[in-house]
Amino acid sequence: MQPRVQAALVGAIVAWASAFAAVKVLLDSGFSGEDLALARYAVAVPGFAYLLYRAGGLPGIGLRDAARVAAAGLVIVAGYQLSLNLGTAHTTAGMAALVVALAPALTVLVAAAVGYEPLTSRRALGTAVAFAGVALVITLGSGASVSVSGAKGPLIVLGAPVAFALYAVLLKPLFARYGAIQLTAASSLAGTVGLLPFARPGTVESVAGASLGDLALIVWLGLFSTLGAYVAWTKALEAIGPARASVWANAVPPLAVVIAAVTLGETITPWFAAGAALVIGGVVLAQRSGAPARRAARARPVLAPAAR
Repeated sequence: MQPRVQAALVGAIVAWASAFAAVKVLLDSGFSGEDLALARYAVAVPGFAYLLYRAGGLPGIGLRDAARVAAAGLVIVAGYQLSLNLGTAHTTAGMAALVVALAPALTVLVAAAVGYEPLTSRRALGTAVAFAGVALVITLGSGASVSVSGAKGPLIVLGAPVAFALYAVLLKPLFARYGAIQLTAASSLAGTVGLLPFARPGTVESVAGASLGDLALIVWLGLFSTLGAYVAWTKALEAIGPARASVWANAVPPLAVVIAAVTLGETITPWFAAGAALVIGGVVLAQRSGAPARRAARARPVLAPAAR
């Protein structure tokens, strides 16, 4: 693998993994989940607009395809970001990262439900194992007694991987007609419009009154964890293909947990580690379904991991 491709992969993974801790810091600093989503995409939107322009837009797109792109944008920007932010306010960054790690397994279920791909026994088992891992982390991972309040945050965060699964399935039929860059840029722009109803006078005030450190984290989330990581990931996909790149993507959840432990002091208990292993192992198993499916996977575009 060429050094520049390796650097692009490492950069994307670090940017995605660090996003969970950055979100937690900003929420603890007083940002609301809605304001944080708006600020993050305000930074990223000019870049997505430029990417769409450079890629030539979506020429000849029909009303039905445009509606799919708009719907995909709403779920991945408004649905994903609000679920992640609102849920992380009630849980740890590491917990949020593991719940979001369910995205590939949930995508398998949604794709099977709409008839895009078969739900093989291996995929079903992998999905069950991944969910068992999340259940283990929620119930025993913190080392505290089980409570409804302790499950509130992870359950809200669960909306984020559900949103990603819907997003992936909505865009899947369009890859034969449009490129990955155009679709992601266009859906991101459309989804940002869906965040505008959540804007309020206090949104501007919260950003204007933020510390330099908080502003730097917002810029990091917008430019690197959202826009830059996607561009780096796409370039890596072009060079090594989705099959090899997906192996790297599985490093995001454990790295996010480690970053949260180091920077925020979050505790990694033995039960948490066991649950995390089940989540990652289950997701890997759910993404594998035999040689024919792997050949098909190499032939089709792959969306960036759900850590954007």
